[in-house]
Amino acid sequence: MRERPISATGLLAEFIDAGMLQLIDFHLARRVGQLADEADPRVLLALALAVRELRLGSVCLDLTRAHELAPEGDLDDGTAADPTTLDWPEPATWVDDVAASRTVAPPGGPAAPFRLDGTLLYLDRYHRLETRLAAALRDRSRLPDFVAEAAPEPPAHLDEHQRAAIAAALTHGTTVITGGPGTGKTTIVAELLRALAPHSPRVALAAPTGKAATRLLSTVGGSGGAVWGGTLHKLLKMRPRSAVSPHSPADPLPYDVVVVDETSMVSLELMTVLVEALAPSTRLVLLGDPHQLRSVEAGAVLADIESADDLVSAPGGAVARLVTNYRSNAQINALAEAIESGDAGRAAALIEASEALELIDFDPTTDPASLPQVRRDALATAEAVRGTALVGDGEGANRALGGHRFLCGHREGPFGVTHWARSLRAWLGGQLPDYGFDTRHYVGEPLLIQRNSDLFSNGDTAVVTLLGDQLQAVVDRPEGALSLPPSLLVNAVDLHAMTVHKSQGSQFDTVSVVLPPVGSPLLTRELLYTAVTRAHERVRIYGSAEALAEAITTPVRRASGLAQAPAGDAARTDAIASAT
Repeated sequence: MRERPISATGLLAEFIDAGMLQLIDFHLARRVGQLADEADPRVLLALALAVRELRLGSVCLDLTRAHELAPEGDLDDGTAADPTTLDWPEPATWVDDVAASRTVAPPGGPAAPFRLDGTLLYLDRYHRLETRLAAALRDRSRLPDFVAEAAPEPPAHLDEHQRAAIAAALTHGTTVITGGPGTGKTTIVAELLRALAPHSPRVALAAPTGKAATRLLSTVGGSGGAVWGGTLHKLLKMRPRSAVSPHSPADPLPYDVVVVDETSMVSLELMTVLVEALAPSTRLVLLGDPHQLRSVEAGAVLADIESADDLVSAPGGAVARLVTNYRSNAQINALAEAIESGDAGRAAALIEASEALELIDFDPTTDPASLPQVRRDALATAEAVRGTALVGDGEGANRALGGHRFLCGHREGPFGVTHWARSLRAWLGGQLPDYGFDTRHYVGEPLLIQRNSDLFSNGDTAVVTLLGDQLQAVVDRPEGALSLPPSLLVNAVDLHAMTVHKSQGSQFDTVSVVLPPVGSPLLTRELLYTAVTRAHERVRIYGSAEALAEAITTPVRRASGLAQAPAGDAARTDAIASAT
């Protein structure tokens, strides 16, 4: 039984009991209503659902599609909330009632906690962020082309899409380069910096995470110019949990080129601060894969930019798409394309016919370590890691650790990281001497670092290695391995399995994907695509055929108005008409 506030009655109580609203959604909406003398339960429901959607990653709530929302499960354990039938307000009158509320203002209207733009209901702050970002991107697109530098001829092995991306980055103020893993996004950056090197540009290489930023800097940082590298927060001098940067149009970032990797993970708020901190003369290059999992915070900025016609466009901007994956084998590439296009039938046929792809039925009542293929993969990886760690080869141990990875959508429950990692470690402890039998560190122990520091980044991995007669944790960093006592890795956790979200930016020879069950809110196309594209050589998927089909046909739902033209009364009328 879900917790329900005593003050929740009627329509709001019904939605809380159904798992559509959490306590924070209800209390915020109720408090705003009290301050504005708003008592209409349908209006309060809209406000509470807008808060819920922001909490779950959407920037706004489309009132005409609210009935498509699904209940939230109680726990991140793979279980789905019970389906329910609710008495949703009729869209046309609901939109009109919300528009008439004192808690809500139209775009450009007086101050209010919420904004209604067409049929999209926002918290006011996020409507302002979206409006500012759209304006800043369109302003940059209206800038004249950069004078093309006298660039050397690109290497002959680059394909036509890669060459077009380089040309765009040389001549436009804003360039968005999209493509999956292995399509050559960092190669484009290296060639761009090589072409600009004779002009000594000041270059900033940034990413939303420390690991991604370090990887980008180590890969292309030596390609020319005075190069700085780090996280976006460091670039913008933003304090933790702050949305304020000292940089602005009046005091822009002091760089000629700013490159951002893993842009799919950048939130609406962070992207707005970044774009507004650029001088008109600064080239901005955004790299990313719009089909991967999005930012943990609100927004799907990269996907919005790619799908919009006028956010990044000529004369001052361009979107370049790279299409060929040169890293993974053809069978994995074909599966990724089928997932991306939502073709569950083709994906199933590819798995059935391919030696590199495998679907293994998984019963959640089964101990993962009792499955023969799980045992073979876990033991082979652990033996390879431990064997190199015993002879003091920390770098070799980390390479062996990258040979295979179990990836889970959930953290808890039978489909989650905690359960799978505990099962694997316990079974391996009975197969290898002195392996994971208690809480002490041991030779071959795989670790995942979960906090940034001056020495390593959140997402770095490490292996406990025997150096002489001492245990040392060897951290695998793009700029070179780092050896230190395991006791100093106080924020590291067991790495016999990891979440798909944590795996973004990483690559492995083989991945084993633990699918969430049918009905889970995490069972989405983006989660499966992200997991599959981590692999070079082989993919095993643990789950049912039904779960696989549902994942492929269920895109992540993130409401946003960024890719849409500014709304108004006509747009609102059209949206309501199509909904009814």
